[in-house]
Amino acid sequence: MKKSALVSLFVAAPLLAAPLTWETLIKSADDDARYQGSQKRVNIATSRNTKLWDKLELRYKLDGFSFAQHDFELRMTPKAFGEGSADRAHYEAQMAYANANLAEDRAVLLYDRYERGIHYLMRKRINALNQELYQINADRIEVLHLKSGSANFNPQDLMSALEKEASIRAALINDSNSLQNSERKLRVWIPEFDSIELDSSWLPPMEDIEAQLKDGVDVSDKFPQVAMAKGKMDSEKARAKQDVASRRDYISHIGIGYSLKIPSLMKKYKDMGYDDLCNTKGEYYSEEDCAKWTKNAYDEENNRFDNTYSIQRLVDDKDNRRTRDKFFANIGIKLPFFDSNKDNDLRNQVADLEAEGDYMEKFRDVSVKVNRLVEQINGFLAQWKVQKDFAEKVKAGNIFEQFAKDAGSDPLLLLRARESAVESELNAVKLEVDIYDLYLELLQYAGQLSKEGVQNHLVGGLK
Repeated sequence: MKKSALVSLFVAAPLLAAPLTWETLIKSADDDARYQGSQKRVNIATSRNTKLWDKLELRYKLDGFSFAQHDFELRMTPKAFGEGSADRAHYEAQMAYANANLAEDRAVLLYDRYERGIHYLMRKRINALNQELYQINADRIEVLHLKSGSANFNPQDLMSALEKEASIRAALINDSNSLQNSERKLRVWIPEFDSIELDSSWLPPMEDIEAQLKDGVDVSDKFPQVAMAKGKMDSEKARAKQDVASRRDYISHIGIGYSLKIPSLMKKYKDMGYDDLCNTKGEYYSEEDCAKWTKNAYDEENNRFDNTYSIQRLVDDKDNRRTRDKFFANIGIKLPFFDSNKDNDLRNQVADLEAEGDYMEKFRDVSVKVNRLVEQINGFLAQWKVQKDFAEKVKAGNIFEQFAKDAGSDPLLLLRARESAVESELNAVKLEVDIYDLYLELLQYAGQLSKEGVQNHLVGGLK
């Protein structure tokens, strides 16, 4: 049983691995921890609750430790005048900044993946051309060995060919190491793949890149770095407006309450006379208190009772208020006439100017870098055309024919012609590497790599 399970595991293992394609490489950016973390920050930044008031509190007051009277009050601190619009502007600025930050993170992740995929493909092309150069040089060495006994043999040519062989061999080793490093980097993003099937058709032709840059590139607020700077500027301005609005709290609070009295716990001191103490129909009648009052109120000299005499007693009390009188309301109004906010206003103006300065500095920085990239790409494209035209002429056979006529089919000259064509092709490929690197950086600045739902950002270009 264990043996059969082990066999089935080995059979299923190859099925888990699949070739690495551009689609799987680009899709891996969505699963990157950095991108997911940035999405969480966007969700937090864009979550907004409607704020109907600034503060809501329930107040309680105990009037006396007899626990007979309790006051309950629901007090609300209303929002300051204009605070709602300031909060909304700040929320929108934060949302724009968070989305721009998300776009920048996605652009960085896709830049790394495109750059590594392009590097792998171009290195394979360079490696193939270096192998071709190695074979041409090997043929030259062989021809030189055969001509070693002739009168026109130059040992210096053989020495130069051997030195060039070592140089090309070093380049081939460098190609191999670079391809291995690229594969290791690709496996960081996608650990399981059995082969690399990156299609060179995903790379835009040089002519398309040239056409896109013909009229230059206009920097706008849609560029992620510029959008981040604008979002930060708008956020700073909105925060300053919030600060100004928070000082318009002319109504400090509005409250409504209920005063509760518990008759069974209510006691009060009362001065009692004859009617209270000695009237059998009286509410506070007490024989003991009546006898005490009679004894102390009787004036023996005048033989009469002093009706002004009273006895203080702690008796029960009653809540005789109407229901509507048990409720109360209060309001607090701020008097701003003697307040001075000139310092705060000046500080807010300075903050606005600093935020605008940071935005303009970032806009200028991005514009300078974008223009420099466009200039460098156009310069490399001009060099690429020269190298490509020469290589195509050699391939067409015109230069071969001329060499054959001039050299009488000298194999060394024919090899030199082939070598020249391959070297031109190699130089053109190296220029393409530089162009793709700069073009990819330009796409990152322009925010094209941030777009979702795009299968191939390279072909989509700057549209």
